Amino acid sequence: MLIFFLSMLETDEDKNKFTLLYEKYRKLMFYIANQILKDDYLSEDAVHQTFLKIIDNLEKISEVDCHKTKSYIVIMVRNCAINLYRQRKSHPTVSLDEDLEIADDQPFAIDEADALTRSVARLPIIYKDILTLKYVQEFPNEEIARMLGISEPTVRKRLERAKEKIQQFLNEETSGNAN
Repeated sequence: MLIFFLSMLETDEDKNKFTLLYEKYRKLMFYIANQILKDDYLSEDAVHQTFLKIIDNLEKISEVDCHKTKSYIVIMVRNCAINLYRQRKSHPTVSLDEDLEIADDQPFAIDEADALTRSVARLPIIYKDILTLKYVQEFPNEEIARMLGISEPTVRKRLERAKEKIQQFLNEETSGNAN
């Protein structure tokens, strides 16, 4: 299958980068897709569709072996698998065990950072993905919309709702600690 994908690329540099991506992330992508789809054939389809999207966005990947690239690929394959799952008219089950990094723009007390991390972990996956793409990977809203196949106003609304949910979770936690 790698040869098929490589035939879609023009430069040797792109072919080398894609080969490294393919070899490094193929098994992880299959694992993630299979966690959602519970079907080897559909999982392979999700992985292949994701690789086609990666080819279209290869210029956005600067380093093969970095957290940003891994997050990007994980989100892409997860969304692709969820879309395939929805086509089968079922509800997806996904692992919410991924950690999100906290930006170092402002110093947080350890307790505040832990509370924020717990709040983000409680968010539905659609909000976690949007937050990761926006604040960890620093993609603009229009790019996030294109990657996820949604409109830019939807991206803005999901960001707003995610922030509201986080605030709600933090308020609940603060209220719970006061008792």
